[in-house]
Amino acid sequence: MIAKPIPKPRIVGLVVLVALWVMFAVWQRAEHVHQCRLIHATLSSQGDALSTAVSNSIQSHRWFSPFVRQQLPTTLDTLARSTNVLAIAVIAGGDAEQTYVAGDESLIASQLPAGEHVVDDTLQLVREFEMQNDPPMPGGFLVPMEPAGTKSFRSVVVLDRTETMSQFYLEARSRILIFVLGTLLLVAIGAVWQFTVRLAQSEGRTRLLTAETRHLRELGQAAAGLAHETRNPLGLIRGWTQRLVDAGLPGADQQQQAEAVIEECDRVTARINQFLAFARQADLQIETLAIEDLVTELNTLLQSDLDAKDLDLETVGLEAQPIQADRDQLRQVLFNLLQNAIAFAPEHSTIRLSMHRSPDDTFRIELADQGPGACEQIADTLFEPYVTRRPGGTGLGLSIVRRIAAAHQWDVGYRSGDEVGSVFWIDGIRSASNISNGHRTASVKP
Repeated sequence: MIAKPIPKPRIVGLVVLVALWVMFAVWQRAEHVHQCRLIHATLSSQGDALSTAVSNSIQSHRWFSPFVRQQLPTTLDTLARSTNVLAIAVIAGGDAEQTYVAGDESLIASQLPAGEHVVDDTLQLVREFEMQNDPPMPGGFLVPMEPAGTKSFRSVVVLDRTETMSQFYLEARSRILIFVLGTLLLVAIGAVWQFTVRLAQSEGRTRLLTAETRHLRELGQAAAGLAHETRNPLGLIRGWTQRLVDAGLPGADQQQQAEAVIEECDRVTARINQFLAFARQADLQIETLAIEDLVTELNTLLQSDLDAKDLDLETVGLEAQPIQADRDQLRQVLFNLLQNAIAFAPEHSTIRLSMHRSPDDTFRIELADQGPGACEQIADTLFEPYVTRRPGGTGLGLSIVRRIAAAHQWDVGYRSGDEVGSVFWIDGIRSASNISNGHRTASVKP
């Protein structure tokens, strides 16, 4: 089975939507990264400000005097009370004994190099700075003074990242929500676009089918008129030939040829009648009828054909509840199917006509014979015009069956028999009980 190719507009639309979706995803990812950097930069700026405050408080003096060392813990305590600050430390000259800490000392990783470092749920900013130690001349001081020269310091600011991580989480959740909503919007746009394309295609097909229907109707009317004009002179030819045959012709050959002309006129007339029945479907006149009576009438009509091949017509379930149909057209359907079955059924066999109720309160008719069945080459086209299994057949009988079934909104089809033969079925025949349910059908045009 060959898969139908996807129309080019649908492929283009699908590619465009996928490209937009990918671009939207990349954009949201970039926005998420940007916002996370801004959130981190806010915390990092706070750490830089604290580190700068520590360094400025030290570098604002001439030298690292006892007074500075005494005031430094107070300064660090004040800074440590700021929001998100867990600890602040200052290490003077790389000497662990000259370490000044405010806050939770256990959180400080003093061995980290200068820069920003994420340690567990903390952000630690390590900064190195120097001051020119310029103590006054010695004398009059009770404590030893710092030697002159450059003195190095390290400051460590430990900030709490818990709130920052919460902001990261909220930002990620917001971006996911935006992405999902954007995806749904793109899907909706795609669905609307597809619907618009299909609607346009359907309207185009409808216009084309309307034009084709109009053309076929006009063609059918013209063909019906041609058939009518042909049937009239054909009847005249047959009439005069019949007179000659009745009067008697001089020779036996002439008499035989005249009879052949009459036979051919009758055959052509029958074909024209079949064509007219196919081309000009009559209006439906729905009525309640018993199919058993209709089949009994057809059995009497076709009895000579059945006897010629010693065939039995077996009926099953026809005594069920009456149905709704156009009596004459249903009679035509059953007549065509029975003729078809008689033509292919082997001698001394049985043709079985059955009817049973379907779960949806409609009826199904099946006509089964024990003939050879249809070959695979034409099994799917049996109901098309001019497709026939019978030598000399016109191929319109089953087409008329399908036309009448479609006018009644029935389904019609063919399948092979369980073991041998053919089974033709008609499904969806409405029960007469539907009249009481408000489904009475009036005159309907196919």
